[in-house]
Amino acid sequence: MPVRRALLAILAIAAVAALLPFAASAAASYKTKIVVSIKFPAFHGKIESPRHGCLGSRKVKLYSQKSGPDKLLGTGKSEDNGKWSILIGKKKVAPGTYYATVAARGKCASAKSGVVPVA
Repeated sequence: MPVRRALLAILAIAAVAALLPFAASAAASYKTKIVVSIKFPAFHGKIESPRHGCLGSRKVKLYSQKSGPDKLLGTGKSEDNGKWSILIGKKKVAPGTYYATVAARGKCASAKSGVVPVA
């Protein structure tokens, strides 16, 4: 009887160990990086990821950093190669700090760019 219990315990442990790689891959996500730059008349940048499916059709949001809630200035979608741009529609960008974000989608992680200071 004790041998049977030990055998069942070993089989249970083996079954759990066999399923671990599947559980880990289901929870895995692909890193995403978003880069922002300014070149009048638009803020632009690129989404980077090791998975090509994480580049295109991602919603990008552009913010101005404020001493309170940051101000959403506009949104755009990334192209299949990860490039994106958001028109600012002004002749001059106001001095301040700006950044962009992209939300998570499926296994593609969210990301926030570094800030771009404008003097």
